[in-house]
Amino acid sequence: MHLLDLVQNALSAGSSRIDVRVICDQAADRLTIRVADNGTGMDERTLETVQRGYYSSKSEQSVGLGIPLLRETALHCDGRFAIESKMGEGTTVTAEFRKSHIDLPPFGDLVATFLNIIVTADARYVTITYQCDGNELELDTAALSELLGELSFQHPEVIRFLKAYIAERVNKEVRRTG
Repeated sequence: MHLLDLVQNALSAGSSRIDVRVICDQAADRLTIRVADNGTGMDERTLETVQRGYYSSKSEQSVGLGIPLLRETALHCDGRFAIESKMGEGTTVTAEFRKSHIDLPPFGDLVATFLNIIVTADARYVTITYQCDGNELELDTAALSELLGELSFQHPEVIRFLKAYIAERVNKEVRRTG
């Protein structure tokens, strides 16, 4: 849900560092997603325009509805939305939802999403933190790169390994809290 779109925005903004957090708190009935980057950032005018929609820095064919749709979904699902940005420093987008809200869209395949983020970001520094009721999975591309040596995140064997590793950890956490 929106994670890939937010990461793609960060990559388009020239980010060399991206921090992705997904926090699930069953007891509080909250789901929070946060993506922070060190990209080009936005000035106040652009920040306001992005939240209204139909703005994109990518191309004329881009619709630019990702941020407004995320914002509206968060607010509609008894949550909150915040976007902070500074020129030359980067952008942070945070969305919180009531997890049990009937209109909360399915979160989708977290394993595939996390894997896609790592493979797409290839040479950039990415951290992915998944917390669910006190259990945590942290993926750090710098640490993973050390393990892989010369192999790229896009190498088929690396993709298979990462998919299995992430699936084992995410599914283990989901079963504990499910």
